[in-house]
Amino acid sequence: MNLGQIKQRVRMLGRNYFGTDADRDPFGLDYIIKESANQIARNTDCLVGRRYLSLVAGQTIYATPDIYKIRATRFLDSNGDYVQPRMYNYGDQMLVALANKPAQAWAEAVGIRGMNEIAIYPTPSAAVTNGVMVEGYAIPGEYWAYDVNGNPIVNTDATECPLPVVAHDCLIYGVLADRAMQMMDPNGMQIFKAQYMDRLGQVESYAAMYMRRTV
Repeated sequence: MNLGQIKQRVRMLGRNYFGTDADRDPFGLDYIIKESANQIARNTDCLVGRRYLSLVAGQTIYATPDIYKIRATRFLDSNGDYVQPRMYNYGDQMLVALANKPAQAWAEAVGIRGMNEIAIYPTPSAAVTNGVMVEGYAIPGEYWAYDVNGNPIVNTDATECPLPVVAHDCLIYGVLADRAMQMMDPNGMQIFKAQYMDRLGQVESYAAMYMRRTV
């Protein structure tokens, strides 16, 4: 289902929430859809994402946008291939010696800091555009599509929802529940919230069944 189809279904099911004087924000619906999609992904671990980071000379710590549970990191080598270095939890004794080595062009190991940060050892000695590929459990974020080089593409109504198909109905009812709250409609909020929670449970079940759920 693409963004335009999601908007169409939301407006059809919640038709009393749109087209009135209270509905004056032309970007409000897009915002609620993106935030609801992020919430579903965080609650169920149903989406695995990939993001690219550019290396900066002398910088060790990097944050990964949209990815909240890092599972793999790969570095661009001189042949143009992404290769995976050793990966440790931050503070591991194996990283101590590497942290004291002088800066160099290639990474020997990565330390995972918390949920969405990595520490690269030894410290990179040169800047490399899209030098790091990070994969893990992610939220859709601001952009729902990326080109072959990992650059974001601005959302349009034709942009496909990155969540699994089983989560699309859940997203629609999540948006309606948020919209009912925004419009101060307690009855609508109760109805749509119940539908949302029921479908959220289904998404969690699918995520666990296909080994996508993590502890």
